[in-house]
Amino acid sequence: MKIVSILTMMFLLLVTSAVVMAQDDEGRDIFEITVFGGLGIPTGGLTDWQTGSELGLPEDRAAETGVTTGLEIGYFLTPKLIVGLNFVYTQFSIDENLDSPGHYHRLFNPNFYGKYYFEGESNFVPYIKGHIGIENPKFSSKVYNPAGNRYREISYDPALGMGFGAGLFYYTADYSGIYLEANYHFAMTDNVSATYLGRTYDFNKNVGSFNIYFGVRLLIGSGE
Repeated sequence: MKIVSILTMMFLLLVTSAVVMAQDDEGRDIFEITVFGGLGIPTGGLTDWQTGSELGLPEDRAAETGVTTGLEIGYFLTPKLIVGLNFVYTQFSIDENLDSPGHYHRLFNPNFYGKYYFEGESNFVPYIKGHIGIENPKFSSKVYNPAGNRYREISYDPALGMGFGAGLFYYTADYSGIYLEANYHFAMTDNVSATYLGRTYDFNKNVGSFNIYFGVRLLIGSGE
């Protein structure tokens, strides 16, 4: 939570500076706001993870394709270059051992992002994008319990996450439109652990995912 608070404070400083700068930048776009959802396809450690090794009872908890959603707010440094903050939530299904229905592997990611639009005369605008932030994983894990070993969704240590992607935006109006984006996300979770009832559980794998988003984008300008 401390890391999330720091990122939030940094973004608020960015927004405050942007508002001050916007007073001198009339007649152009200042902010973009986007909301999106789509598919998350797991890669790396979540595709073959076994939990319970600390208890001598390893069992498969491999992730399947899941859903992802998010929100981002960005500031135009130039008419084509944007920097901002986003938050992405991804929920992966689990493919077997369903004596714990309703469990998922979950990723909570606040990120800084940068995006460059290749603006031209067409309503179709391709772009490239990169992000870096904090991975906050919550994995369905087999844990010790005095009443019997069981699965719990437990929060593991935060880790560094990053990624890159590309997309295509289409103007449906002067200040709004829809877009399709594909990106790859990677997180350094090979040394994260979690504590439950005094016992420590290690993940020991890096996490990755391919994401496909469909979103809506709104542009906010300073006026003419």
